[in-house]
Amino acid sequence: MKKISVIILIVFTVNFFFVAPGCSSGGSGDKLIKVLILSGSNNHDWEKTTPFLEKILTGSGLFSVEVTEKPDTLTLSGLVNTDVIVSNWNSWPDNGLRWPEPAEKALLHFIQSGGGFVTFHASTSAFYNWPEFKEISTASWIMDSTWHGKRGGTRVTVENNRHPVTRGMSGFFIYDELWVNARENENFEVLGSATNEGITARGIKNQPAVFAAGYGKGKIFNTILGHDVRAMQNTGFKTLILRGTEWAATGKVTQTLPHEFQENRNTAQRLSWQRTDTTFALLNGKNLLWQYNFNTIYGRPFFHPVYAGNNNITCHSPDDHPWHLGQWFCWKYINRVNYWEYLNRPYDSDGITEIKSIEIIPRPDFSAEIKLKIVYHPTGGENVLSEFRRIQVSPPQGNGDIFMDYQFDFDAIDDTVILDRTPIEEEPGGKSWGGYAGLSIRFNQDFMKPHFISSWNDNEKHQRSHRKLALYGI
Repeated sequence: MKKISVIILIVFTVNFFFVAPGCSSGGSGDKLIKVLILSGSNNHDWEKTTPFLEKILTGSGLFSVEVTEKPDTLTLSGLVNTDVIVSNWNSWPDNGLRWPEPAEKALLHFIQSGGGFVTFHASTSAFYNWPEFKEISTASWIMDSTWHGKRGGTRVTVENNRHPVTRGMSGFFIYDELWVNARENENFEVLGSATNEGITARGIKNQPAVFAAGYGKGKIFNTILGHDVRAMQNTGFKTLILRGTEWAATGKVTQTLPHEFQENRNTAQRLSWQRTDTTFALLNGKNLLWQYNFNTIYGRPFFHPVYAGNNNITCHSPDDHPWHLGQWFCWKYINRVNYWEYLNRPYDSDGITEIKSIEIIPRPDFSAEIKLKIVYHPTGGENVLSEFRRIQVSPPQGNGDIFMDYQFDFDAIDDTVILDRTPIEEEPGGKSWGGYAGLSIRFNQDFMKPHFISSWNDNEKHQRSHRKLALYGI
């Protein structure tokens, strides 16, 4: 049998410039809040953002959602069972467009009578000739004065941490399009502002970005954030839209802030272990620092989440590549069988990564050692490769750094074991696009401007030779 050995040291460090958002979660009562999303027209990509907005709301467990692509047909009777309207609709550039009078009256009466109204990004850029709409909206695009630069890293600062939507919430970064000099409605309270390097370099102050207002008995929430799906994937945006929608509907917020957004945290460490039949995790108080997942439906072991200091740096099974599992190891092709991607079946690959045994050793200093014996085989086929994996995780350092030391030993079981990239004949046009496999990290999508420390053990030359063996399967 041929043996391949690989030793890798990973350092998760807190030398970042941002507070990285993680996944929002909140409690839900027995009764779901009824949301109506206005859609069907927008100079932004509403055909993608509306389904994603619906996914954000329903995924929280707080809301039930209906969508209309004909908001100009709103009626008073049709809104009786609605708690809050969330608009992803505008008429731009047809700025003079008005709805039929019954629809306009229905919207205004709904809010005045106690209904909630939520707008974001471009959905306030409508009805420039409807005076009442100007009373229930803010931050709209004004020709000849409003402008934006390139999309990029945008810092959001909470200006009012006493309002229910932003109470106790820290700022965050988002990759978004920042509007400058948008219309301001003085009846709206500014809860947060935003800036980026482009406007800072020009000496322009933070722009109002998060707003709340009352209208009759109703409540209105707005944010200029949310240009596209990428921006809406940001957990800071999700947190604001979820909390803003709940507040607009009910006047209160019951959701718990993701701990990375919580201000005035107790920094004293209260470390403890938590284990189930599929997870092993280190906690500080009630908050996860890291979690190892194994024997799950995802088909391979992985770390997620991983917090470096107060920054969640991993992303788990995103829509574009659901086989990206936080921080994980996987081969691509073994003997022409694909072990990397899920093919046709949810969380199922043609190649199986099977854990035969796992030993987890927690230590009193809150370091840990994880040992796995793994075999690789095609679905329903014989084993072709075996692996012994040892992962040593350091205790969290004083500054929040975490060290993970990996050792891999592979033994060929089959007479011939070929570790390979995607076969060229399966690539578009037969063009080679390079290869990928091995130890991987899918970063939190809002991961911006990180500092990495790359470190090898004592014999760097030896380690690099083993790394080459792993890459080329020699």
